[in-house]
Amino acid sequence: MNEAVLDRVREGHHELLDLVSELEPEDFHAGSRLPGWSRAHVVAHLANNAISLANMTSAAGRGELVDPYPDGDRDEAIERDAHQDAIGLVQQLATSHAQLEIVWDSVAEQDWQRPVRFRDGTVADLVLCRWRELEIHMLDLDLDRTEQSWSSEFCAHAIDFLLPRLAGSEVVLAPRELDRTWEVGSSPTHKIEGSCHSIACWLAGRTPQQEPSGDGPLPELGPWP
Repeated sequence: MNEAVLDRVREGHHELLDLVSELEPEDFHAGSRLPGWSRAHVVAHLANNAISLANMTSAAGRGELVDPYPDGDRDEAIERDAHQDAIGLVQQLATSHAQLEIVWDSVAEQDWQRPVRFRDGTVADLVLCRWRELEIHMLDLDLDRTEQSWSSEFCAHAIDFLLPRLAGSEVVLAPRELDRTWEVGSSPTHKIEGSCHSIACWLAGRTPQQEPSGDGPLPELGPWP
């Protein structure tokens, strides 16, 4: 398992708790950057996601496959938890972080490649999922955080993961800070340039501080992979 990514997830948990712990109760009900979701919805989703990943990891260790949300609809759980008071919501988030980290700390090296039902991946893939959830949704809280806080390593990972959203396009992604490009299609004719942060943010369906530029309009993005 990539210990650097695990460490980044742990750091992200601390950063997220620091962000939401500074909010006043009424701030949780303010809108987020996600249509129809308040900040409380974003926090509730992140808490439920952590519990889901912990449960799937524990089940994988027993040789079992479980659904990410076996007890019901994901959106129903988010809606329910988003309407609790601010103290309860922050406590739920902190508890979910602790539970996930305890479970991952107990995973033996050979067990990171055990299969899970989420995206037909492995336990190691769940760590990458949590990394994406944290980094992207901390932007969605609409606080003083932008995509510029993302490391170049995260931007490269996000571009790798989100590249299928450009299926059917003939483009080359050329982030300035990275020593690589990404080609989509058999004969790419459209070059998209910008910072790795702006390209990753755009691919995530968010509005970057400065949009990537190209020799033509940016292509429409397909569904989330």
